[in-house]
Amino acid sequence: MAELFHGEAEAERQVLVALRWAIEFTLVILVVESVGAYLSHSLSLTVDAVHNVPDAVAFAISWTALRSAGRGTSESYTFGTHRAEVFAGLANAALVAGTGAVFAYVAVSAFLHGGTFDGPIDPVWLLFAAIPTFGLRAVNTRLLGKIPGRVRDLNFRSVVLHVAGDLAITAAIVVVGVTVLLRPGWTWVDPAAGLAIAGVLVFEAAPLFRDSWEVLSERTPRHLSMAAIERTALGVAGVAEIHDVHVWAVCPTLVCMTAHVRVSEMSVRRSMDVVAKLRDAVAAQHGILHAVFEVEVAPTPASSAESRTRSRVDRNGIPPSGVGADDPR
Repeated sequence: MAELFHGEAEAERQVLVALRWAIEFTLVILVVESVGAYLSHSLSLTVDAVHNVPDAVAFAISWTALRSAGRGTSESYTFGTHRAEVFAGLANAALVAGTGAVFAYVAVSAFLHGGTFDGPIDPVWLLFAAIPTFGLRAVNTRLLGKIPGRVRDLNFRSVVLHVAGDLAITAAIVVVGVTVLLRPGWTWVDPAAGLAIAGVLVFEAAPLFRDSWEVLSERTPRHLSMAAIERTALGVAGVAEIHDVHVWAVCPTLVCMTAHVRVSEMSVRRSMDVVAKLRDAVAAQHGILHAVFEVEVAPTPASSAESRTRSRVDRNGIPPSGVGADDPR
């Protein structure tokens, strides 16, 4: 039977719908900006238009990865396919960084050779494409912003980052169009904006690479403190000690934990109650949704003395003189 560790099926459904909208908006914007870029000869608009291609692919990867993760666990994938979300984030970052690097080179070349990217810039066509694009991206950003923050995995956060960054980029392109319309001689603002946009794309990709690497290398999530987690565990009644603590993420929304906890001598039923309280505590205070605790019983003074006595019995089971042996006298 499929099992969703996230436990928020409705919220994940909202994410899937938002991703579908992001794909559709991006495809419409791609058409509008492609026409505008061709007719306006603007480098900044061309960069943004081409940037829509990896965006659409990345959003589709994100949607597919989340659908795959939503199928739950199987015998082959006991944690499900949540790591697909991380690989999608990596692919997303690589596509955006690659686009930024290519157009940074084009922008620098335009500066070095002087002039414009592809002939005289037509600011009217530039604004004709940039203004409706800004409106579409503003609506898309608002839709994505309504998704609950607690279910925004690495993959979905990369989409939100894309759209928010794209909105700022479009605003810059509108400024370029207005500037060239009012100051026809200031054509240098277009390659300057193109270079800035390329830099934004590379900057967007950097944290996604970092976060993906940290998940794949099983680093303790940055937002968690091992000391705070241990304090939470020790605050549960009956827990005397916690050790061998391991915390990692299968994906950013599925944080896992294993630990050994030492409790006072108690019944099995009571020890299971302690484990249940531990799980509730780390889930509520730290967002750790999958925690496994191995219970150990703390030795009592009597059991410690008995253990020391047993350790003095030789391997043949014959106690040494003075330790439980008959006095020969």
